[in-house]
Amino acid sequence: MKLIINQDTHIKETEIVINCSYVDNRLEKLNNYIRQYTFSLECESDGSIYQLPLEEIFYMETVDGKTFLYTQDHTYSCRQSLTTLEDKVRNTPLIRISKSCILNVSHLKCVAPFVNHRLKAELTNGEHLIISRNYIDALKAQLRK
Repeated sequence: MKLIINQDTHIKETEIVINCSYVDNRLEKLNNYIRQYTFSLECESDGSIYQLPLEEIFYMETVDGKTFLYTQDHTYSCRQSLTTLEDKVRNTPLIRISKSCILNVSHLKCVAPFVNHRLKAELTNGEHLIISRNYIDALKAQLRK
C-alpha cells in the first residue's frame, strides 16, 4: 500500500481519495474510521455548547432519560436521544452495546466474559462497560470489519 499526503495551504477542504482494485474488510474498516473524522455532535457542558468531534467520544449513554457523551476526561450532555445519535453515527466505529449505551470501538482496549453470557468491555481510559447479550453479535461483526 502506498500513502501520499499533499499539504497545500491553498486547499480549503481536506479530501481523501482511496484508489484500489476492490474494497475488502480492512479497507472498509479504514473507511469507517476515517468517516468518524468528518463530523461532530452538538453537546453541552457547564452552560456552554460544544461541537464534539466524533473521534473524541469514548461512549454515549442514556441515564434517567438524559443522554451523555463521555470523552477521555469529560462528560457532556446532549439533547438528542440515543436512537437519533445511533442513526447519525451509522457506518462509523460507534456501535450500540446495550439498550442504553453506544461504544466507540476505537477506544476499546479489550473484552472479557462476564456473568449471564454478557461481556465486559475495558476502554483505553480504564473505564468498564457491560455488553448485553443481544448486542454481542453486532459487536463481533464490527470488530471483524
